[in-house]
Amino acid sequence: MTAQRPFRFGVVLISEGCSRSEWVDKCRRAEDLGYDVILAPDHLNLTSPFPSVVLAAEATQRPRVGTYVLNAAFHNSALLARDIATLDQFVDGRLEVGLGTGYVEWEHTRAGLPFGRPGDRVDRLAETVTRLDQLLTDPDHPKPAQSPRPPLLVGGHGDRVLRLAARQAEIVSFVGAQFEARHGRMVVATAEQMRERVEFVRRAAGPRLDQLEFNLLSKATIITDHPASAAEQLRRFGPDLTDEQLLDIPVVGVGTPRQIAEKLHHTREVYGISYTTVNESWMDAFGQVINVL
Repeated sequence: MTAQRPFRFGVVLISEGCSRSEWVDKCRRAEDLGYDVILAPDHLNLTSPFPSVVLAAEATQRPRVGTYVLNAAFHNSALLARDIATLDQFVDGRLEVGLGTGYVEWEHTRAGLPFGRPGDRVDRLAETVTRLDQLLTDPDHPKPAQSPRPPLLVGGHGDRVLRLAARQAEIVSFVGAQFEARHGRMVVATAEQMRERVEFVRRAAGPRLDQLEFNLLSKATIITDHPASAAEQLRRFGPDLTDEQLLDIPVVGVGTPRQIAEKLHHTREVYGISYTTVNESWMDAFGQVINVL
């Protein structure tokens, strides 16, 4: 059994229609609430993640900064390695790099890029991770501030992506959801399914396990004195789950800030997940939980 890691908390800030001053205010608000990592997403309808990350670092003092997550299909690996090295230098070694397959078809179409099958997208992600490892440690390539390179986060739910994360990343992000054709959308994993996914990663990591940090992408934080009454608000995440199952899934927090904090302790104990990331819409609510912890 590996030693428990300290808690860390990240927030993905959304920059759609965001001015410089608005972005700075968001970043400073996140720092004031106690977040450890401020993250920018990578979508065509938002500002570019790279200048967003630099500005986040300039606006704050304590948090690390990074991406959640870069779409591997959008970036040439050699140019991406150059940008990551430059970015890490400009943020004084505070960078964490999140990478993913990309999942929005219209963005690929608009960018003139093939969307392909899920397997094709995983192939591109795997190639990007391997090339970044090579380039960022190449003596003839621009050097990041961190050695040998900034930590990589790779997130997903399926076997291939989680195996890639276990073997080549420093942070494994469990998205805790999978596409179900009969619902035509993503559906959350139950507590039992999440436990199986964590065990899969532990086996795949082998001797690397002690080097890995486990991250969870939280879907909702609902502050209430009556958790059972909030189950219907979660129904869209798991249409076939019982109320008890919905309240038990690791990717949501429901209850008083102290109750949610206790659930995070349980999640760390059972799953080894110590790093939780929330979306901006839940930033203030989850900030109350951070305050308790």
